Amino acid sequence: MHRISALAFSILALSIGSAAADPNIKGSYGFTGTAACVVAPGHVGDPNTPPPLPNPTPGVALPNSGFNANLQVKDVAGSFSRSFAVEGIRTFNGNGTGTVKGTAVGIAVKPTPGPNGFPHFPPSASSADFSFQFTYTVNADGSWTSQMVPGSYAETFTAGPRTAQTAVVDAIPPVSGMISRDGETLIAAHLAPVIETHSYSNGDVDPEICHRSRVFIKLKDRGGDHDDDDHDHH
Repeated sequence: MHRISALAFSILALSIGSAAADPNIKGSYGFTGTAACVVAPGHVGDPNTPPPLPNPTPGVALPNSGFNANLQVKDVAGSFSRSFAVEGIRTFNGNGTGTVKGTAVGIAVKPTPGPNGFPHFPPSASSADFSFQFTYTVNADGSWTSQMVPGSYAETFTAGPRTAQTAVVDAIPPVSGMISRDGETLIAAHLAPVIETHSYSNGDVDPEICHRSRVFIKLKDRGGDHDDDDHDHH
């Protein structure tokens, strides 16, 4: 009897150890979150003296765009900030891949570039629908990391000055976070500032650095997820 009990305990311990060493996330999670970006498009012409100018290099970033080695904007006159909130669904396939669909509502506040030279625009608000694919890794300590699949980001503006325009981002920086004990809640954020490039269908190309944070909650069966009782686990 003692040997049987010891064997059973050993098997149980091995099973628990294996599960702890190989956790997983699967299913659809609703998310909300906030973000803000420092945008560094550079500029041409005098932002305070007429005339307003068109983009001289559509589809190509301006020579004085971007950031220096200390992550400061190279050109102050053309820089601005924007912030936005998001809501959507992140679906984990259970095999290290997944998809994201959501909506962002944002604002660009004073001071904005211009009113002359290029770029030039007043403070404004906007909304956009976006989607992308991602890969993810779940760690034995209950943490997880995710990275956007390059080339998978798509965005369509539904309100504001860019209505009907589309946009892409070269690569949203990786996010890292933690998983609740029951797997029903996740959190994630960027852990380091990374330069990304936002390119718009009208030819604007904006290097930017953003911070993002997200909270995810497990959704009930949506017709394709049959893992509501599977708590292995944007």
